[in-house]
This record gives sequence, C-alpha cells and structure tokens, in this order.
Amino acid sequence: MTHSHPRPARARNRTMIACITLFALVSLQGCATQGASRDKETQLMTENKELVSTFFRHFSAGEVDQAFAVVADDVRWWVPGDLPFSGTKNKAQYMQVVGSIQRGFPDGLSLDATAMIAEGNQVAVEVASNGNHANGKTYTNEYHFLITIEDGKMVEVKEYMDTLHLFQLISP
Repeated sequence: MTHSHPRPARARNRTMIACITLFALVSLQGCATQGASRDKETQLMTENKELVSTFFRHFSAGEVDQAFAVVADDVRWWVPGDLPFSGTKNKAQYMQVVGSIQRGFPDGLSLDATAMIAEGNQVAVEVASNGNHANGKTYTNEYHFLITIEDGKMVEVKEYMDTLHLFQLISP
C-alpha cells in the first residue's frame, strides 16, 4: 500500500504564488490590450470629429470641392420633408442641391458646428446656419447632422433641420 505524502507547505505556497502570478500577468495583458483598443477607438473618434469640423469649415468658406472631398461618391445623404431636395441622395445628386444653395446664397452660407460628440464611427453635430438669400431674406436655421464615417469618408449623412423655416425662405 502506498501512502501519498502531502506536499510540504513551502511547495504548496510556491505553486500558489506561481498560479497567482500567472493569473495576474494574463489579466494585465488583457487590460493592456483593452487599453490599447480603447486608445485606438478614442483616436478614431477624434479624427472623425476633426474630419466633420473640417467639412463645415470648408463649406462655410465657400470651398465646396475641399468640403466634399471627404464625402463618398455613394454616400446616402438624407434630408427630411417635402422640399425639392428632400429624400436620400448620393454625392452627385447632393452636389446639385449644393449648386442650388450656392445660387441662392451668392455671398455664401455659413454652417457653424456648435456642438459635437462621437461614438464609434458616427459623429453627431449641431450646426447653426447664417446667410442672406438672393430674395433678400436672412436665413438662420438650427441643424442636427448624424454622420457615419468609414475609411476617412462620410458614407451616410442624416441632416435634420426646421424644414418649414427653409420652405418659407424659398417660397415666393
């Protein structure tokens, strides 16, 4: 009959310390990986917010080509309501809308981002517009844009505004 001898306390303690150390190292590696992932996500959200800010700065300066350089050709740009430019448009279609805006505001239309938050690949931005329309009316409106960005390009834009106010501006 063989008797198993209990391990000496010293050996049990070394084994326990080794297990705890291994667990701690694995946990720290996981935390470091999560931290690096979080840092990368934060950097991406910061870059996306900068892209959106740059878009509105270029647009307000009348630099439409530079503004729309960050818009994907197959963007889904949606505007609510029953206005002539409401609905979902791609870049080429929306650029026709921009042409109408430029003709309607010969001295330019400013779109100033007043607040912005980002999460993942989306940026939500509040925007205030200001401009003098060709019909002599001053146009100020408040907007909310929800913009989805992929690979450094705007791929989806939802543009919310007071559509009645805009309708009243463009109505005779």
